[in-house]
Amino acid sequence: MNPDYSDSQEKLPDLRPGARLLVGMAIGDAFGAGFENKSRFEITLPDDPISCHVTDRYTDDTQMAIGVTELLVSAKPFTEENLADSLLIAYRRDPRSGYSPVTTRMLQDSKNGSEFLQSLSEDEIRERKSDGAAMRALPIGFIPDLDEVIRCATLSARITHGHPDAIAATVGIALICHERYYLKRSFQEIVQNLPEKIPSLTPEGKEYLKRIIDSGWSPEIILCEHAGYGVPYTESLILLGAVISILQNYGDNPYRVLRESILLGGDTDTTAAITLGASCIHPEKDLPVSLMTCLESEPFGKKFLVHLGNQLDLRFPVTIS
Repeated sequence: MNPDYSDSQEKLPDLRPGARLLVGMAIGDAFGAGFENKSRFEITLPDDPISCHVTDRYTDDTQMAIGVTELLVSAKPFTEENLADSLLIAYRRDPRSGYSPVTTRMLQDSKNGSEFLQSLSEDEIRERKSDGAAMRALPIGFIPDLDEVIRCATLSARITHGHPDAIAATVGIALICHERYYLKRSFQEIVQNLPEKIPSLTPEGKEYLKRIIDSGWSPEIILCEHAGYGVPYTESLILLGAVISILQNYGDNPYRVLRESILLGGDTDTTAAITLGASCIHPEKDLPVSLMTCLESEPFGKKFLVHLGNQLDLRFPVTIS
């Protein structure tokens, strides 16, 4: 039976923070999917966002975040097997595009979470440093205890992407959400100290992030050797660098966040899903109503996302003064 959730809000400020996060992710994901894998030099955006909005359907980025969120709201222990089960359930009931060939095989060939966890060898997992784990990290930031945020983000990464860069990116994105949700800090303040708070970040990674933070807005510094292309899905640390820079410079304006995420090129749906989701937790400005209204209304579309996001708020309530 398809879920049925009643909700008619069309404006971002009308929603709770958890709903804003998931709806923001879905909008960024769907909008970004139309530009994915294009060089940043190939992309132009008109003033009217809808005129180039190719699809209203989100992809793997939002679906994996849904899987994480459903585990969090269930109050089940955040274990490897429970997380794998939750990701499998989300995929099987509503298969989405965008997954890498490796992850697609893991999802399609596994009967349960235990089989999913055995799909790759430890060596294969340690070598994976693409952004597949980082894309699902934002909801973990709603966990109230900081050490538990780091533990759960690390665990989430290690079941599929065990390279230190992948773990660092996953933890970093969860920490951004945590500080925005609970402390309502400015993104400028959040990112300034972020490199020091990520336990798995290598010295080279720390220097890279500090260069980004100190440089203002510089796509060349963010993208390094990929400056002629855009954010590569194969390099999770560059994704984290892009997220940090976009939020630091434009985070108070969700629509600007969306535009700059797309214009950076490359893995546009993942970049936009994460940055817009984070920006929408406590937005200073609204998104254009046209972006809200065009998000899919299918069984696992906007109404479902609002309902699930509200459950996340109820599971981890916070009072913001």
